[in-house]
Amino acid sequence: MRNVSRSGAIGILAAGAALLPRPVWAQSAPVKVRIGSVAADTYAEGFYALDLGFFDKAGLSVDITPFSNGAAMAAAAAGGSIDIGVGDATELANGVSRGLPFVLIAGGGLYTSSAPTTTLCIAKASTISKASDLEGQTVAVVSLVSLMSSGVKSWLTQNGADIAKIHFVELPFPQMPVALSRGTVAAAALSEPIMSGALAADAKVLGKAYDAIANQFYISDWFTTRDWLAKNQDAAKRFVGVIYDTARWANAHHDESAVILAKYTKLDVDRLKRMNRCIYATDLRPAMVQPVLDTAFKYKALETATSAAAMIAKGF
Repeated sequence: MRNVSRSGAIGILAAGAALLPRPVWAQSAPVKVRIGSVAADTYAEGFYALDLGFFDKAGLSVDITPFSNGAAMAAAAAGGSIDIGVGDATELANGVSRGLPFVLIAGGGLYTSSAPTTTLCIAKASTISKASDLEGQTVAVVSLVSLMSSGVKSWLTQNGADIAKIHFVELPFPQMPVALSRGTVAAAALSEPIMSGALAADAKVLGKAYDAIANQFYISDWFTTRDWLAKNQDAAKRFVGVIYDTARWANAHHDESAVILAKYTKLDVDRLKRMNRCIYATDLRPAMVQPVLDTAFKYKALETATSAAAMIAKGF
């Protein structure tokens, strides 16, 4: 896939999709929808739509439950405590392989190589200069079975390292910069907003690990269960319409969205404005999901080979 600049990516996403207000749905009682999210830029569309009143205009009464990660959100959806969530296709595909009835209904955060929000970093004082230098060393990822772990392993392999000789550990993002500085880990996969702060302090980029998956792909996907979707087709389509309207707004209004994001993440708004901001998808295409699944299966983060097309709900 060709490399697309940040401005080009936004232009592609917005092409033919002007920000026209959707009609207010004439009904006596809004449809209640319980959604899950993570208070981070990649997953923030639900928070933007709530604050901007987009859900209300679509006749949806939305409650957002924050989660610490996508795996917890998927468990909540499977248990029926939320209706819609947003997460990593790898986690969702593993759920499907275990018999959980997840289906994808909308694209979420979009990775683009020209403005990466996740990179493989080392300490500024490190003598490591290439992937193979990490053999015999420890590399931190936020989860050992995830999009991140498979992307990092793929990048290391493509750049000449033997991953069997590298020790991978799980660390929460906030702990990674300290571990790099102390030498506890030799490299860490950092995501925004931690990444930009670390790069401004004591870290530098070794490589854009997600480029090993593709130059562009969905980092996250909106999902629900087949049972909920069968009973709530209209509400699901309204929800997807809101998410894509929100995506177009957020892609064009980074300063304004940073103010909303600061409210939910409790981070300094100026810090959010300075970091690489996530671009959001305005469609759901199998070709933008399949590279994630293929890489995850190759590096044993996915239990069975999975078709992205089979995971996408019909009509979405």
